[in-house]
Amino acid sequence: MHDISHETFSFMADLWENNNKGWFDENRKRYEQHVRLPLKKAAEALAEPVAAIIPEFDGKAKISRINNDIRFAPDKPPYKEHMWISFGASARNSAELFSAVGRNGWATGCGIGASRREPLDGWRRNLLTYRDIWREYTGALGLGVKVLTYFDKLYKKPLFPEIPEDLEQLIQAKGIWIIEAPKTSFNDNPELDLFRSLCRMLPVYLFMSSSVDLLPGRLSELGDSIEPPDDETNRLWKTLSFNRHPL
Repeated sequence: MHDISHETFSFMADLWENNNKGWFDENRKRYEQHVRLPLKKAAEALAEPVAAIIPEFDGKAKISRINNDIRFAPDKPPYKEHMWISFGASARNSAELFSAVGRNGWATGCGIGASRREPLDGWRRNLLTYRDIWREYTGALGLGVKVLTYFDKLYKKPLFPEIPEDLEQLIQAKGIWIIEAPKTSFNDNPELDLFRSLCRMLPVYLFMSSSVDLLPGRLSELGDSIEPPDDETNRLWKTLSFNRHPL
């Protein structure tokens, strides 16, 4: 059984304390058994259900490498301190829905980032155009409490006029990652719990990946043509109704 487990988190915690080649070489079998193979198993199990909720996903989940690229950043540790499985379109600078493991447990999230402004402008316009829907959904999701936000550098000059204060960092950021707080256990099996968590974060992905004109249709699919996997997801998706937030 190669499932994500406490052994996975334990290895990542030990790597955090011993991020060097000598230690990793001595513990490579632990990495293979408790990290790489469990992530591979989860990626294969999730490919089909994720393709059913993200049409642009090609069915090939990407698993991160454990090695850091230190060619141009020699101060980086040699190994990553988190590993993840990502789902989304294959285009560069596109949004990604992902599941990750680290020393504190497992989590799912969404992220998008680019060195240029344009790849994130659709995300920014969605926040401004559908701000009330975003606020109600993320309020139910627990943004800031159950769900954490990480920013890359912020543009100093406002990108749009009259940005609401609560959306300012989300709009001004050159990169943003919105991630559920990590958990150290599973209610059922890892693949099912990961999928449920991905579904809870799916609206964030749609805000990041959809154009302004297409976002209402994509959100309307949730609970209609795309069935929620559990009651909690159903409750979250119901906050996305455009009938409750006339534009």
